[in-house]
Amino acid sequence: MSVMGRIGSYYWAEMRGRRAEVRDVVRLLGSRLWGLRAVNVSWDSGKMQELAEVPAGWCIRDDHVVSPPINDTMLSAWPQSTCNSGRHDEWYFFHLLPDNLRIQALCNWVGVSLASVSDLSYPGGFDLAAQIEAVQPAVVVGEGSFLFVVATDEATVLQLLLWEVED
Repeated sequence: MSVMGRIGSYYWAEMRGRRAEVRDVVRLLGSRLWGLRAVNVSWDSGKMQELAEVPAGWCIRDDHVVSPPINDTMLSAWPQSTCNSGRHDEWYFFHLLPDNLRIQALCNWVGVSLASVSDLSYPGGFDLAAQIEAVQPAVVVGEGSFLFVVATDEATVLQLLLWEVED
């Protein structure tokens, strides 16, 4: 089952019950991600550089691992944590990296659906709408309680939903 909605000016979709992985979604969206730069926001609920080898040619900025512009070779070997098969991994994809990469991961808020993410907007909580409007990613892909995509264009999230229907 899938759910779709809006958060600010962004579209989102999440898949419930399907055992796809984050890297599968990244590959699915490859033509939309090609040339963008990826920022790892969560790697098995932690920091990629502390829990895994940073791929050659990638760098660390503001305590996040950042990719060079994405190409087909990178897409075919997309890194993913192995402890929980990609669960609690989250990636932000940018046309242009923002100056400040202080980004909090949604995937680490256990049990939270994008449909109810506004419930986290309290002092000391997490305002996802404000965060994505501030840093302006083109696409976000992650998995916490559910596998999800957030994007500036509806076609990207519809691609995820169509993929689910095909299976």
